[in-house]
Amino acid sequence: MKIIAVLSVLFAVLSVCAEPILATGYVRGKGRTTLKNKYSAYVSKVNIYSHTRVKKGDVILEYDDLEIRTKIDKKKLEIAEQEQTVELKKVALKITELNPLPSEYRNLNWKYRTSEARFKRFAREFEVYSRLYANKAVADVDLWEKEQNKTNYEAELASLNSDMKIVKKGLADLYVKRAKTELAEAELTLAKLKKELELLEEERKYYRIVAPYDGVCITDSDTVNGYYTSGTTAASVHRDEKKKVYAYVREKDLPLLTEGKTYRFLSNQYGYESKLCFELKLYEVDTSRKVYGNETFFQAKFHVVTEPEPLRIDSLGSVVLAEKYH
Repeated sequence: MKIIAVLSVLFAVLSVCAEPILATGYVRGKGRTTLKNKYSAYVSKVNIYSHTRVKKGDVILEYDDLEIRTKIDKKKLEIAEQEQTVELKKVALKITELNPLPSEYRNLNWKYRTSEARFKRFAREFEVYSRLYANKAVADVDLWEKEQNKTNYEAELASLNSDMKIVKKGLADLYVKRAKTELAEAELTLAKLKKELELLEEERKYYRIVAPYDGVCITDSDTVNGYYTSGTTAASVHRDEKKKVYAYVREKDLPLLTEGKTYRFLSNQYGYESKLCFELKLYEVDTSRKVYGNETFFQAKFHVVTEPEPLRIDSLGSVVLAEKYH
């Protein structure tokens, strides 16, 4: 009986001294978005530092975008030059519509009548000189000169006649059409350049890390001039209107977990001696195992039910799975 009594007393002492069973956890927001840089670059400006509230659209940090800014400036210059080309093409079209034919095709009727009159005159002179030559009244050179004049104006008349046929087939309309086509081509080139500028401006946004929604920002870079390769995490934004705690529970402690049950959270942020009572409610236990050393852990997920003071995102603490024995 004495042995039993001693053992009872010893068990009581050990029970009183037993420590609570804890699981290390960390605070998360209701949701989280991880933001990464698309291009390798140096950080040129940090606008918002870690654990700062942000609003949707706030620029958290910026990367050096000298290369793409140079491309944008060059494209803007090309656009300005092309706009001038378009204006010149518009003026050229108006001029062509007013006077579509080039100088060699203008006043063809008047040129034709004038040339025809000269040809008839020299043709008559050639006939007269031919008769005089037959009577040996003029020299060979005089007859040759009249014949040459007749031949020249006959050729000119034929050329003008050919030009008039071409004009009648719609030459003026073709010149107007060509001017319109050149204007359309210039406008198309301008539209293409503007689209390229739009794409460059769109691409430039990837040199800025922007908050996708209201929340708390956690940055991975609080200093400028740091170089980051593409795909590096730049920051994360947490929705913090409701918070969660993720904790790693040893496999042997899994029986202490019950979905829907309330647990206490000891926050490192306020110290274990704090009388603040942070209550958690278990809503899920991840089935995937994680092995650390010789022990296996499972991730338990809790909703924060009571938050008397703000819990900082990513702050650490311990979930009390079982209290002291009393």
